[in-house]
Amino acid sequence: MEIVTGVHQLRIPFPEGIDRLTNAYVIEGSRGCILVDCGWDTSEAIWAFREELRIERMSFEDINWIVLTHAHPDHFGMAAKLRELCGARVVMHRADADLMHSRYADLRDVATALEAMLLSHGVPSSEAAEMREASGWGAQYVTTVEPDVVVDEGDVVSNGTFQLDVLHTPGHTPGHMCLYDSRKRRLFTGDTVLFDAIPHIGVAPESGYDPAGDYISSLERINEKSVSFVFPGHGPVFNGLGIRLTEILRVLDVRQRQILKVLDDGLKDAYQVSCGLPWTIDGSEVAYADLGPRERRIGVCEIIAWLRRLNSTGEIGALEQDGKTIYLAK
Repeated sequence: MEIVTGVHQLRIPFPEGIDRLTNAYVIEGSRGCILVDCGWDTSEAIWAFREELRIERMSFEDINWIVLTHAHPDHFGMAAKLRELCGARVVMHRADADLMHSRYADLRDVATALEAMLLSHGVPSSEAAEMREASGWGAQYVTTVEPDVVVDEGDVVSNGTFQLDVLHTPGHTPGHMCLYDSRKRRLFTGDTVLFDAIPHIGVAPESGYDPAGDYISSLERINEKSVSFVFPGHGPVFNGLGIRLTEILRVLDVRQRQILKVLDDGLKDAYQVSCGLPWTIDGSEVAYADLGPRERRIGVCEIIAWLRRLNSTGEIGALEQDGKTIYLAK
């Protein structure tokens, strides 16, 4: 679908019947097309990509650049095969490019580091082992590829017609980037800003110390841009960026207040805080104990991130006790 002149949205399915889509965008230019993100490496996704191109009266050969907002499987997984089909160059931010080998080639080492981190934040050993086994699910739908071009904040990706400024927006991943067309005031946000969801912000072996703080800073930087249309990695294209950013920051603030309330009862580790919080799955509130292993792992990693953030801002304190990190409200 041509959303605005020269910008086509392709909707690529998730694997295994998961009812979600990744938005890929083909941006036409005088020196060929830029593809922003692609989708999972599955036969169904590749076929859907081909059919979406045909609907737009385009072919693989029209694509000269594959620009990846970040290195998660639903945005990156198909990049290796598309590079071969299109004869295109793969572009990625340096910070995510540096993590490619450890994230996808050294899965055992990453899983071991993740399990150790979970144990140090109070997760029982049997549950940490379950979470470890559930952590590598998406890697089976990725064919790794080293980028042909690595970019940093302030670099420009151009196809002659469009000039896309690279905005480094860490938080969801260390090297997440948005692409900003200042002339037409268009912003391609990957997962940093979505219309109807907030991306997972959690601590992982490769995330850095304060991904929650990084994410808030990224939102504040984006809010400085003049934007007419937002092109997100999932969900509908929208305008009113400032309104959406205000909504996201409000939800994040509510979550931090919930964490502080749980800590009012006494010293707790991240696992105990997670158990005391409400969780929402498909619009319904559920208890932590009712989550599956993957959702519990995501949840604890999210809470560790927010506890670190609250510790950095001085609202809580962190102590080491019996090999675990515990937190208290000040």
